[in-house]
Amino acid sequence: MSYRIALLVAAGTMALGTASAQDAKEGFYATAGASYAFDAGENDFQSETRSGGFDAQEFDTELDLSNGFGAYGALGKYFSRGFRAEVELSWRIQDVEELPGDGAAFAGFPTGANGQNIGGGASLGDNRDLGEVAVGALMLNGYKDFNLDVAGRFQPYIGAGIGIARVRADFDNVDDQPVVFDSDDLEDLPIGFQISTRNDDYVPAVQGLAGFNIGMTDSLSLNVGYRYLRTAEYDFESFVNAEVVDVEGRYNVHEATVGLRWDFGASAAPVQTVAPQPQPQTKTCLDGTVVPMNQPCPDVDEGLTPADLATVVYFEFDRSDLSPAARQLLQRRAGEASDLDIIEVLVSGNTDTSGSASYNEQLSARRARVVRDALVSYGIDASKIQIRALGETNLAKPTQDGVKEPLNRRTEVEFDF
Repeated sequence: MSYRIALLVAAGTMALGTASAQDAKEGFYATAGASYAFDAGENDFQSETRSGGFDAQEFDTELDLSNGFGAYGALGKYFSRGFRAEVELSWRIQDVEELPGDGAAFAGFPTGANGQNIGGGASLGDNRDLGEVAVGALMLNGYKDFNLDVAGRFQPYIGAGIGIARVRADFDNVDDQPVVFDSDDLEDLPIGFQISTRNDDYVPAVQGLAGFNIGMTDSLSLNVGYRYLRTAEYDFESFVNAEVVDVEGRYNVHEATVGLRWDFGASAAPVQTVAPQPQPQTKTCLDGTVVPMNQPCPDVDEGLTPADLATVVYFEFDRSDLSPAARQLLQRRAGEASDLDIIEVLVSGNTDTSGSASYNEQLSARRARVVRDALVSYGIDASKIQIRALGETNLAKPTQDGVKEPLNRRTEVEFDF
């Protein structure tokens, strides 16, 4: 698949993001890793101008590059619904394996009386040190992440990037090839070209990316990916057969990448544009528990029942983080249950009807997981906790679709003992 098709597919798939599972991550991240570069076989390399007849400095070929290694690093930010963006700095280096006159035929070169290609010649071996091409790129990348499991540990992605690349050419075959002289007598022409290049150019570049992340901890994940990088046409001066010649070309490369990504944590909460939950809808019990007005206060006397420990915590619109009051309530419930023979704890995440059903299912899963993690941190055995993501199917206060109702943005905790 050409890079144009790959980038179009990436852009089209990113536009379908609302129809797939959503990423729960927030805030900023950094990533770093290494790459293995493969020769794309399309690295044009030619003299910029052509004369009407044979010119000893005229050639049109492709650079034959070996596989090589590189590195990359990036700083990025998560956005809603699985989208993220980053600024990336990458670098790779590849050895030059062959230059014009190293045994490969070139279009446009004359042939001698015996049909031999004048621009060719015998192979000079595979152990020569001709030099290298090094390319660095500063790119702005956009990605779409996809969650394929409820825990969000396996996360494929696609992306595309645009930016600027520095193409650095540092190679020559001066010690390997005789000079080609411009002569009317082609039989007197030595075979080969002397080319010496020590120059660079900054050119626009685009790239397509795909791969997957595997979560190892809450803040660290392993990244395995593929990258196709293509630059616009570079142009700089080189010495060809002892004369200064303008040369031009394009650089293309396929890369396999592997690295690590660190999440810095959730970003600061945005300024709320929705009025806080009306105070009359909740009440504070004698033990400090905050419950809805239509729910009785829990009985804290001895002889607790499962109904006494049943707990509900509420969330802000489109959020899955616990407030300090919610954490205090969960810590109190975990302390009360610590002396009981707990059989099972059922944690059910819920949402209101604002947003799509698929997005709300993922949001309710995040709300259930954050409550489960808090209970485990307060001493509840993780093996006894079961979570459910009910989305907008279990409304505490029935509403029409698309209604932002605070009483429905909740996670319910039920203890069985």
